[in-house]
Amino acid sequence: MSSSEASSLKVVNNFVDVQHLPELASGRGGWAYGLYPGLLGDAHPSWHIHLCGSRNAQDRAIHDDVLNATPGLESLNDVWRHIREELAPDYGLVRAYVSGHTHGQDGAAHHYAKPSDQERVALLYTSTEWKDGWAGETVFYDAARECISIRPRPGRLVLFDGTIVRASRAPARDCPTLCTTLAFHMRRIRR
Repeated sequence: MSSSEASSLKVVNNFVDVQHLPELASGRGGWAYGLYPGLLGDAHPSWHIHLCGSRNAQDRAIHDDVLNATPGLESLNDVWRHIREELAPDYGLVRAYVSGHTHGQDGAAHHYAKPSDQERVALLYTSTEWKDGWAGETVFYDAARECISIRPRPGRLVLFDGTIVRASRAPARDCPTLCTTLAFHMRRIRR
């Protein structure tokens, strides 16, 4: 991965305490299995819970107040506000969702945006426990298909440009749980 592409990945360990997040997210009507709308490139089905924003990849409306206005999602809004204040002050929320992978569910290489979209993604690892032997890394690719792998750690956040191609690697066979992430898609706000 080129140094400019690698430098566009920002990893923040222990960004938030995730102990309460799995219950909050799963209370939104349960998991759905299939292709999550809005991904560009190849995509494979995964477990997901849509939280807010549009499922249409062409819709770039800002939904900053939806999490706060939705009963039961106030704590997720606190996470979003923390991301915006600390890491992305010039961005508004386009959509948010939870995704999960089990053993045998490798994700396909995909990206979220075109360069003209000026989008960033904050990916928060929400599993409350994760052992090294469980695998489940997120792999980010450059144009030459070289990669950087980020291990899932409870509370770890990765901020990246939405044009970067990425894939989720499946958890190992002996992993007893979903590898879960909470994704916030953001778009630069024109002022």
